[in-house]
Amino acid sequence: MLKLGDFCGHYLSDLATKDDRIWVIDGDLADSDGAIHFAKKFPERFIMAGIAEQSMVSMSAGMASCGLRPWVFSFASFLVYRAYDQIRVCLSQCRQPVTLVGSHSGALTHRNGKSHAALNDIALMVTLPFMQVWSPADTADLHYSANKILAGDQPAYLRLPRRSMPDIKGIPGPVRVIEPAKDITIISTGVGTQLAIATRRDLAIKGIDAGLIHCLSLAPFPAEELLDEIGSAKKIFVIEDHIMYGGLYTLIQNLGVTAKIVPIGWPQNWSGQSGSDESIMEMHGIRPEQICNRIIQEL
Repeated sequence: MLKLGDFCGHYLSDLATKDDRIWVIDGDLADSDGAIHFAKKFPERFIMAGIAEQSMVSMSAGMASCGLRPWVFSFASFLVYRAYDQIRVCLSQCRQPVTLVGSHSGALTHRNGKSHAALNDIALMVTLPFMQVWSPADTADLHYSANKILAGDQPAYLRLPRRSMPDIKGIPGPVRVIEPAKDITIISTGVGTQLAIATRRDLAIKGIDAGLIHCLSLAPFPAEELLDEIGSAKKIFVIEDHIMYGGLYTLIQNLGVTAKIVPIGWPQNWSGQSGSDESIMEMHGIRPEQICNRIIQEL
């Protein structure tokens, strides 16, 4: 199964056949982040910028100011952290419609280790003015996000994981109801939604029926839509591939709901580690069966 980055490269190539404003700039990782597919189809609209994230973002801002719609690809850890000042000033403050594609986001970077982990990228990006933040859980989410981004005129961050992501049920949108909210409801995003689906399955085996809501859009945060879907949930468990603060959990806390909210993610004092995804998740208690047991303990 292809990674979402590969799907992004293919889909962007399809969109570019009808939209000649679309260009791609890559930070010497095109064969890993999915940009290679665009490069093969549109070499004249592809720029290999090398290991120069700050220059890539500054260049993209200039291109956007001339009416183009550049998409900048790199690993999330390099793109968000190394070029944050350029993102803040050139894209956010200047409202340039550049799309940042952060591949290999979160902690599940396999053997790449902590230097490649992006554990608090949501926290950094959702606090920037005018910056859209999208966290897809499958290809339908990716298609929805890409079309919404191109239909608008704001900078955007597309947060893509390293892992392959099988399609999930429901209709894509800022909020996707996988299972209607109940007394016990899980809210998740990105890879967290894939973990949440498996967790809900384990809970069902043990006789516990939980609601499950996937949140694709993190900025702008669909507060009213999410509140409508949460209903009268009494306990909400937030699962995300992010440190437990500053991401989806914090955004939901700010809604002021009366339900008890429990965060399930990476500890704030952990910077990442090299190892298989499964071993890293097990080490920190976020394999689905471990999450299932934790939810039962909280009931």
